[in-house]
Amino acid sequence: MKIAIAGGGIAGTAAAALLARQGHAVTLFEQAVHCGPVGAGIMIQPVGQWVLQQLGLYEQIAAESARLNAIEAVRESGKRLIRLEYQRLHPDLFGLGVHRGRLFTALLNLAQQAGTEIREGSRVIGYQNGSAGLTLQLEQGEYEEQFDFLIAVDGSRSQLRSVSGIPQRGVEYEYGALWATGKCTAVHDHLLQLVSGTRRLAGLLPIGQDECSFFWGLTADQFSRYQQQGFDQWMQEVLTLCPLAEELLKQTTGFQDYTFTTYRSISLRNWHTDRVIFMGDAAHPTSPHLGQGANLALEDVWIFAECLQQQGDFQSACRLYESRRRSKLRFYQRITGWLSPFFQSPGVLRGWGRDLSLPVMSQTPVLREQMLKTLCGFKTGWLHSSQPGK
Repeated sequence: MKIAIAGGGIAGTAAAALLARQGHAVTLFEQAVHCGPVGAGIMIQPVGQWVLQQLGLYEQIAAESARLNAIEAVRESGKRLIRLEYQRLHPDLFGLGVHRGRLFTALLNLAQQAGTEIREGSRVIGYQNGSAGLTLQLEQGEYEEQFDFLIAVDGSRSQLRSVSGIPQRGVEYEYGALWATGKCTAVHDHLLQLVSGTRRLAGLLPIGQDECSFFWGLTADQFSRYQQQGFDQWMQEVLTLCPLAEELLKQTTGFQDYTFTTYRSISLRNWHTDRVIFMGDAAHPTSPHLGQGANLALEDVWIFAECLQQQGDFQSACRLYESRRRSKLRFYQRITGWLSPFFQSPGVLRGWGRDLSLPVMSQTPVLREQMLKTLCGFKTGWLHSSQPGK
């Protein structure tokens, strides 16, 4: 088949590699003038690690990344809010703190080696479906040759999602985050988050090679106020809550060294039309509080590639894909949507409830097991879970 992929991120490059390996003619359209590593740190959970193993990239990525034994949240007072240790579920389980750019580079190389054609500086903003195939509309106003179908993986702000005609509903989160990556040796084997109520959230994610990704939760209005007050005053506030970030923060000189990101949660009634399928953040964007985005995207493209190989035609593959993914994706969207306000929102009541309930939940064996299965990416619905390859 002749396949177009819109979006050259983690989902797009992984899909390109998998489908080109199957013998399809794959063309990847990327809006950036040059496909290069971007972004900060991400968590690759056991389910994402399994996909990397199938791709033959696991050893390379693991060697460049940080092994995470736990995630931990600590209150401003220093009292631990929660600590989830992967080994409490199984001794062989752990997370990986990964530099997004390193993972992207490995996936891009894999896609190119498999024969994918990469077209840079080409943002797909629309398409026309004809009897003989699909033609793509680029931002420059050009139309490309016909394709059998299009995989839309153009991110949480997907332009293609907005023109697809698929019914959708969603919410824009008031809170986002400032991100930066740099040298930091204070935290090396777990994700650390520091919280003060639900109004202040800081975190350090080790990503290997003595580096961490730092994030600070805030709204766009708060970011504007910080910019007016000055960088030094903001840094003092950050270090009061998260002194372990000092090594990293002192490598930066101003807000220009940080990226401000906002989040949204959007649910589509279905994920495909006649010749277009949505995957990754284009299909099911959420906030990053569970650290599942890259993992769900990797699993999306792996399962779709399996469905296409089994079914042999696009529509049948899409129907099988949706039947296999719907329960799991709906679960992770709902649980993330429920969890987010308890870490970032105005007011105090949610913070009090979280501070009272999370320590008890994480120390109750049956609840801790479900929390760990959710963290690892094993949950396939509210009542079921499955570990890939088992």
